[in-house]
Amino acid sequence: MKKTLTMKDIAKLAGVSQSTVSRVVNGNPTVDPEVRARVEKIILDQGFKPNSSAKTLRSSSSKIIGVILFDLSNYYYLEMIRYVEKAARENGYTVIILNSGGDKALEKEHILNLQARNVDGIIIAPVAKENLEFLKKQNENFVIVDCSLPNYPCVYTSLLQGGKIATEHLYNLNHRKIGFIGADKKNIKLLGVKEFFSEKNLKFSNEWFIETDVTNSHLDNLSSKLDSLKDFPTAFITSNDVIALNLIKEIGKKGLSIPEDISILSFDDTIISTALNITSIRHPVDLMMEDAIDYLLNGNKTIIQKSLKPILIKRSSCHYNLK
Repeated sequence: MKKTLTMKDIAKLAGVSQSTVSRVVNGNPTVDPEVRARVEKIILDQGFKPNSSAKTLRSSSSKIIGVILFDLSNYYYLEMIRYVEKAARENGYTVIILNSGGDKALEKEHILNLQARNVDGIIIAPVAKENLEFLKKQNENFVIVDCSLPNYPCVYTSLLQGGKIATEHLYNLNHRKIGFIGADKKNIKLLGVKEFFSEKNLKFSNEWFIETDVTNSHLDNLSSKLDSLKDFPTAFITSNDVIALNLIKEIGKKGLSIPEDISILSFDDTIISTALNITSIRHPVDLMMEDAIDYLLNGNKTIIQKSLKPILIKRSSCHYNLK
């Protein structure tokens, strides 16, 4: 029978003290980066699960779910917190919310911290695939939300379908020059936009794609990129509501009106789109969190790949274009 490793065993293999291993497991920032990397590699290679010995001494369930999200400055992720807390509470669980801030090292620290706290499962909007591999090798009970990755349990909104729904709505309002503002060219929402164009035998101009940092609430480069457009779109789809907010500011600076001159359609349908009457693609976040909690609490023998349908919420930011 294979011996269950302890922190003492890991410390011996790494050539460090047991207290150093404990600090690494608990995410203490005072550990030397080189030492931390060495200890974490041994933890991964040996399949060591923090707090496993203590787990057998306590009840089999901590009644706690850990949640690691990508960017808590985005209202969309705050909506996730609202619904995951509700779904967990209805099942008699509490949640620990952690923000990775898009940092894979911090994401790894959060994972180790949650394991040390003996959580019953982890919901994660991931940053790094290597951290997902760590969770998988540890046989951790976890589920990914907000994106689809093969060979991992995932609950997500079909962003490809969302891109097509958004473009179809603008197309039906007679728009043919439709811009997209968001992350890199492989953005799934953008692929949905392009797929709709292709189905209608139309060409999506590369100029109409404006790449920007979707986590930057200031979007300092947006103004200059809009100024560089030679063939200005009659409508824009933005990857999230924060971008839409900043786009509205820039459009106003140019003396243009919304929706009379430019139509805007965003993703996420947060409080921003509600307050500014922006037509938006809503993620069914309530269902996403309910499904994620259900997966964690009711067995995970089969890897789930659940795609949820996005919902178009029509407001006054989109206008029929006669030009």
